[in-house]
Amino acid sequence: MEILIPGLILVALMVYASTRIKRSAAKAFEAETIDNDQFVIKKPEGLLNVIGGDKRYAFEAYSKEFGHAEANEWRQATAYVTIGPRPATHKESSVVNKRSEVRNGVSYKIVESGRTEKEVGFRILSKTAERNGKLYTLEITALAENPLDFMHKLDGMLDSFEVK
Repeated sequence: MEILIPGLILVALMVYASTRIKRSAAKAFEAETIDNDQFVIKKPEGLLNVIGGDKRYAFEAYSKEFGHAEANEWRQATAYVTIGPRPATHKESSVVNKRSEVRNGVSYKIVESGRTEKEVGFRILSKTAERNGKLYTLEITALAENPLDFMHKLDGMLDSFEVK
């Protein structure tokens, strides 16, 4: 009997802590707006904003879910914002769509391309702008076989990216 009461208390504390951790993890994948002194981006639900990640990136996010079948080793999507020199250019043969837009006096170049790795297709979206002598690039890499509604969320993320 002396062991039963402390055991029950320990189990109750473990259940409470587990529930709190699960709620916190679920909140991390909710939609949010990242607004800093250099850019604004709306991260859609299903992506995690990595804090304190790779120092090469001003913003880094990845999807909670992985691909299926042959794509099970890749996340459904990853996104990075780099500030600095121009990243590797897209191969002209892989470019699907190019367009430009101007918002608040800033000119953006938007490129959609594709690539295949280990027989898995990827869709790559990038949005680039130059401001105050710096090149800002958002690059989203997504599995080509993603559900259409998830791809719409990624398109919205690309559209929301604005340099200040």
